[in-house]
Amino acid sequence: MEINTKRVWERIHQLSCIGATKHGGVSRFAFSLEDRQATDLVIKWMKEANLHVTSDSLGNVYGRRKGKREGPPVLAGSHLDTVPNGGKFDGVAGVIAALEVLQVFEENDIITDLPIEMVIFVNEEGSRFAGGLMGSMGIAGRLDNSIVDSLIDNEGVILRDAMKSFGAKPDEIHEAVRTKGDYTAFFELHIEQGEVLESQDIPVGIVNGIAGPYQMKVSIYGRSGHAGATPMGLRKDPMVAAGMVIQEVERSALEEGKTIRGTVGFIKAYPGGHNVIPEKVEFTLDYRDINPQNRIKAVNRIKDYIDDICENRSLKYDIITTQNTQPILLNENIVSLMESSAHEYNIPAFIMPSGAAHDAMNLHALCPTGMIFIRSKNGLSHCPEEYSTEEDVALGTKLLLSTIQKSADGYL
Repeated sequence: MEINTKRVWERIHQLSCIGATKHGGVSRFAFSLEDRQATDLVIKWMKEANLHVTSDSLGNVYGRRKGKREGPPVLAGSHLDTVPNGGKFDGVAGVIAALEVLQVFEENDIITDLPIEMVIFVNEEGSRFAGGLMGSMGIAGRLDNSIVDSLIDNEGVILRDAMKSFGAKPDEIHEAVRTKGDYTAFFELHIEQGEVLESQDIPVGIVNGIAGPYQMKVSIYGRSGHAGATPMGLRKDPMVAAGMVIQEVERSALEEGKTIRGTVGFIKAYPGGHNVIPEKVEFTLDYRDINPQNRIKAVNRIKDYIDDICENRSLKYDIITTQNTQPILLNENIVSLMESSAHEYNIPAFIMPSGAAHDAMNLHALCPTGMIFIRSKNGLSHCPEEYSTEEDVALGTKLLLSTIQKSADGYL
């Protein structure tokens, strides 16, 4: 029973045409027209594989294949949305790998003991609506219902309206919640997005833990004025304060722990004129670490710093926590099962943690969870240069197939 390597590769590249940018990347934001088009294309392929396709109130899409008996299915999948001018493989590789596993079972008349489902999670990246991991947070019961009215994209579109245009049901997001026992296991294949596998010359990683992101949206309010007419000593400039906070993000990440990461990935000034002192500056903060104690020390440190800076400069501010996901250790039995499967099929594999957040973090609260990494060229991701070879994608998909089959047949 072999996967169709050519089909996997061609599908990944077909999806990369939806939202393609002139710079060679992909911009396909959550709940956008491009997101809908990509999702519909995968749904078409799912139906060709004779999967029973459904969607929930959040917009997550599921494809189910029956087992010999009814019972909690084995679930696998990832996401299709991207960062601005992102790559072709992030998320997409995991969705297409899960689909390929189910299609291979269909083509070879393989009926597992338990059902198997694939899933496409919505808004994993958080590029359009801050926070990310929305689809998996929703089914894990970790999503506040108020989020549909509190999040607004850069064009002024409220999340509620974007969800409706996508076909989701923002007033019924609670109906998407799953509970423990609903799934036997969850698996996600993903590109590594780092250089560890490449440095070890190993194509596949077996993930044993995931660092947890703590993300915030910060707004600092000052007083607008003319860039030439307002003396420096009389200004209430939120951009200066924002610059100081950004430097403190770097200092806190360097000083609070060896594995912590601190990032400001977005900043915007209002009204945004080159000769206008801003009246407001918005920016995002992202702290993540495998060590939860070090992470919270850095978070509390930056919050205190923002408070002090704004008080000293007569500025106001607000902070919205858009995500607070705890670091996790993945299921040891699944790690062992993946390790033995890799050995069985002569797939070179390396056990490693993930510094990036993934939907698997939220599924961990519902069922035993596992992740497979595939090697990223030069460790690059979230950019047009993001690349994994056809051979590495195939090896990761082969390991996913073996692990899913064994899990659905009672090996866990």
